[in-house]
Amino acid sequence: METDNEKYQKDEEHNNKEETFVENKEFEKKLLRKIDLRVMPLLTLLYLLSFLDRVNIGNAKLAHIEEDLGLVGTQFNWSLSIFFIGYILFDVPSNFMLIKTNPTLWIPFIMLAWGLIMTLMAFVKNFSGLMSARFFLGAFESGLFPGAIYYITTWYKRSETNSRIAILFIGNSFAGSFSGLLAYNIVRLDGTLRLKGWQWLFFIEGLITVAVSIFSYFLLSDYPEKTKWLSDEERKYAISRLKYDAGKAHTTHFDKKQIYAALTDWKVYLAMLHLGVSCITFFSFALFIPTIVNGMGFDFIKSQLLSVPPFFCAGIATVIVAILSDRKRIRSPFIIICSLIAIIGYILLIVPSIGIPGKYAGACIVGSGLSPIIITSITWLTNNIAGHAKRAIATAMVMMFANLGGALASQVYRQKDFPHYTYGHSMSLGFLIAATCITIIQYFVFKTLNKKKKENPQSFLEGKTEEEIKNMGDLHPDFIYSL
Repeated sequence: METDNEKYQKDEEHNNKEETFVENKEFEKKLLRKIDLRVMPLLTLLYLLSFLDRVNIGNAKLAHIEEDLGLVGTQFNWSLSIFFIGYILFDVPSNFMLIKTNPTLWIPFIMLAWGLIMTLMAFVKNFSGLMSARFFLGAFESGLFPGAIYYITTWYKRSETNSRIAILFIGNSFAGSFSGLLAYNIVRLDGTLRLKGWQWLFFIEGLITVAVSIFSYFLLSDYPEKTKWLSDEERKYAISRLKYDAGKAHTTHFDKKQIYAALTDWKVYLAMLHLGVSCITFFSFALFIPTIVNGMGFDFIKSQLLSVPPFFCAGIATVIVAILSDRKRIRSPFIIICSLIAIIGYILLIVPSIGIPGKYAGACIVGSGLSPIIITSITWLTNNIAGHAKRAIATAMVMMFANLGGALASQVYRQKDFPHYTYGHSMSLGFLIAATCITIIQYFVFKTLNKKKKENPQSFLEGKTEEEIKNMGDLHPDFIYSL
């Protein structure tokens, strides 16, 4: 009996037969609309819940979880960091399981698991219980975002991915906004059934995730090659346009050599360094924005509400930048411009003489700059990796470092620096400047490689067999890197 992978490889061999792709803009537009409506809303909802379950501990802090669990010193910060340790350890294994199974099984499974953990986290009694729950929450959440990014790249052309990943990521920004509003209402249940406000927060949000995970099993679709809601004509066109977009670098079958290629590609490690450093700044902002606002002089309740606009600004900016980036088909200039915007925001937060309105405006500006940086950087990586398996593993590797940045970010804002948090703002600014420098290096690396491919394509093929050339992926001279 054939395995799914063997069937998939046969499909790939069939699809690799020489075909002439005839572009039909009107048909493609309708097809994209159909794919968007089936794929993007559900993925965005799943990621919204993922991010909501991740950052609600920041709202729980304002609901006195530290006092209720007897946390002292840096124990709260470590409860943030342990999440990312679980995330880092299971990032690559989770994406490996995704490509070995399929999205309709793996994604609902991990979602159900972290939803149950989130629900049970409402009943932790001490620091060790909170640490254990946060570790396993990170372990099971680790597969969703890198898996969703990889999943998007199996449905869309390279020039279409940034706006789609931005739509996915807007769930992140809206989760940040929604988190404050939801927390504002839920923590008012404090004392009901002898549960604290933060307990109700974890319990209710966990149950929502469990319910959605069950529905997602029936609503998620597999790859274009396997989906049932496309007609034969639509399916053929969807597959052909992806092949045409990648050219001779296109390959969808699972091959261990692609995993090795991801693990040994130095450009992937450069992307890992870039996103890891960027995410120290991003996650320190996302996790501590209620605390930062509280330090401006607002009480706990108002701080929950005032943490909404910075996330809202982040979501709007992310979508605008993504659309422009896809239209222009360039990535690095937008990353650099957004970095400069976020740098201006941090300067406003750091300068002592600027009043509360100026500092709050600075927080909104930081959010507007940081979110587009992360999304466009992830898109840039996926655009420059060919081969489904290589892209899946490379994406997981980069997200592993992104969450290592998140673990470090948990230590940036310290309670002893209240209320101005000058140390945290300065550290975040320093990491942002370093990430901008790495972006510039990446730009010149890809520009140089593109120049070599155009000037001397044969040098990339010398000494290779026909089979090796067929499986070169993004190293093939026909594959031009996005800048």
